[in-house]
Amino acid sequence: MHSRLSYTRTEGSNLSDDFEDPRKRGILRKSSCHSYRQQLQSSQQGNMLQGLMILTGMATLVVVLWFQSMDGNSDDQMNLQTCVSRSLNALWLGVSGILYLGGTAKGFGSQDADPDSPRAFHCNHKLDTMRIFRQISKQVLNQELALARLERAIRSDRPLRSIALLGPPGVGKTLTAMVLRQQFPWPENVHSYSWSTYVPDGAHKFNVIRNFVEQLSFCGQNLLIIDNLSPCDYSFVPTYNKLLLEREGDAHLAGNQSVIVVYIFNLEMQYYWQQYELLQQLPMDTTIVNYRPFGRSDVLACLENELRLEQRTLDLRTISHIVGEAMLDVDDAGCKRIRQLLMQHGLTDLQ
Repeated sequence: MHSRLSYTRTEGSNLSDDFEDPRKRGILRKSSCHSYRQQLQSSQQGNMLQGLMILTGMATLVVVLWFQSMDGNSDDQMNLQTCVSRSLNALWLGVSGILYLGGTAKGFGSQDADPDSPRAFHCNHKLDTMRIFRQISKQVLNQELALARLERAIRSDRPLRSIALLGPPGVGKTLTAMVLRQQFPWPENVHSYSWSTYVPDGAHKFNVIRNFVEQLSFCGQNLLIIDNLSPCDYSFVPTYNKLLLEREGDAHLAGNQSVIVVYIFNLEMQYYWQQYELLQQLPMDTTIVNYRPFGRSDVLACLENELRLEQRTLDLRTISHIVGEAMLDVDDAGCKRIRQLLMQHGLTDLQ
């Protein structure tokens, strides 16, 4: 079986600290929020004002030309009417392009022709990973090393960023993907699929995932999330990566689209090392991000975070009891049972 050391195959060469027990891996830099929405709103308002000014000026010109055509001879009248018609077309194309009312105004509505338009700003906006991961770190606890590694991978400027999240259930993998999806600045470019969804056969399942490729956008970046993969599904990754890279022979098309694909693998603690070793056969262009298993201190941190969010308090005896119950199946559920246990101990209004 082919094997490789983890964390030696991604961006940068200063990853000497990556050689350690992957179960203990889990440092996220402090980050600041970027004012993307405020900039977009200001740009949209400015362009709307500019469009209205042009509309007023062009309308005045059309009226003047029309009245002049009423006093001229037939040839002059025809020329003026032609001029009026062209002016009306120019009026519509210009205003619709500036206000981004439709796709017929090529040269105004396109991001290439007008780099200052709201559409161009939206499409060319840089992915603010610091802001996104600041939000993720508020919800995904005690996985700082994993989040830092994931941030580096997403921040890469490669057209295709293939990332595999590994770890037992309940340690934050799916939650990370969920928050990433919520914070992604191009929500129309996000597609997700649960691999455990029942379909008649594997070919049908692959065709469902394949359809995502046809929906990829040139505007901004694309995010594909494939969740609930088991370690034995690792062979799907190189197949799908190849599809994304080659795009059925059109490599130029693939090279002009930015795609982040996140594969989420659930590992069983009973066979952790065997499954971890198996997943070292993932393609070299896929960044492995390992989420470490949780222990008692992690479960306690999850409980305290839940109580803080709900602005509740519990006595030490109840807290100890909940943590003890959660530890009974921590290998299979991580922190997933915390909310259920809180409801069982009287916090019935938790949603």
